[in-house]
Amino acid sequence: MENILDFISPSDTLFYETKSGLLCLKYKGEDIGRVSVLRMFPFMYEEEYLCIKSENYSREDKEKEIGILRSLAEIPENQLEMVKRELAKRYFVPEITSVEKVSEEFGHTMWEVTTTAGVREFTVTDMSSNVRNMGNNRIMLIDVYGNRYYIPDITKVDDKALKILEIWI
Repeated sequence: MENILDFISPSDTLFYETKSGLLCLKYKGEDIGRVSVLRMFPFMYEEEYLCIKSENYSREDKEKEIGILRSLAEIPENQLEMVKRELAKRYFVPEITSVEKVSEEFGHTMWEVTTTAGVREFTVTDMSSNVRNMGNNRIMLIDVYGNRYYIPDITKVDDKALKILEIWI
């Protein structure tokens, strides 16, 4: 089986929103309807290599990949804002700016942190699966509800948090 990347030409696309704010796409003259936009490399290329998938499928169908948009810079400004809003919803990941308190109890790690979205308290279970080393001292924590929290540089967290994280990275 041959795998070929199907890049989308911006001149063939027209992103639009429904009245309720859902992102849709007309591609090569065909109204695809609701689409999702996914970053292929979410932390390296936030505005490049974006996978566009159709979300109009029945239970029997699988989502259909429309193609890959090389860069947001290629699409018109009025469409750019819609796509950026969609990405912001999908990739809402507060950055931890400081760790106020961290404790462990019965296999759970409780965190009290300050983030770019305010003060948060959350619990991480199964640290081996829910602490992700992203290279270059970057860490992703995933709480019991699936929320993600980003630490851009673990060398800047307090010693207690660093000792807990070092075991899992």
